[in-house]
Parts: sequence; structure tokens; C-alpha cells
Amino acid sequence: MLSAVIWLAVFGIVLLLWSSARGAGELAAHYGRRACAEAGVQWLDHTAVLERVSLQRDGEGRLRWLRRYRFEFSQRGPDRQRGTLALLGRELQWIRMPPPPDTARIDPMQ
Repeated sequence: MLSAVIWLAVFGIVLLLWSSARGAGELAAHYGRRACAEAGVQWLDHTAVLERVSLQRDGEGRLRWLRRYRFEFSQRGPDRQRGTLALLGRELQWIRMPPPPDTARIDPMQ
């Protein structure tokens, strides 16, 4: 009987962690889409990919999951660029996107 309770508790913890990770991934995708829309670039692949997970204390001293995600975007189509963002718990910490490539055209007649 005790082993059944232990297995049920372990299953519940795993389910809780999976649900938390899935929610954070959806939130990261939302922030990535929004950042791309604000920058006027196209968000590619419709996903944010988890790169790293660690524990970090928030401003109140509580341990939270710090998750780092990457996403890709394009300004003109074939020019894929990578952005990154970090969530501490469910709070956005930062978004980093490289500046768009120089769009100045070179006049071939010069």
C-alpha cells in the first residue's frame, strides 16, 4: 500500500513539473512572437526552443526555475537570425535579438 502512495506522489510531481514546463514554453513563444511583431520581423518556425534550465532566486529570495529559450526570425525571408529570452518562473527577464542586417544598398554604378 505504501509503495502505491509513493508512486502516486511521484507521478503527481512529474505531472506538475511537466505542466509547468509546458506553460513556460507557451509563454516564451508568446513573448518571442510579440518581440518579433514589435521589431517588424517575421517569427519563424512558430516555436521557442528550451536551451537551458537552472534554479535562481527571485527578488524575494524564493527559488524559481530560470529557463532560457531561443527562437528564430527573419527580416527578408532567407536571412534567419536567432533571438533568446529568459523566464524566471513566469516572469520575463530579458529578450535579446541581434540588430537587423544593414539594409543600405550599394549602387553598382559608383
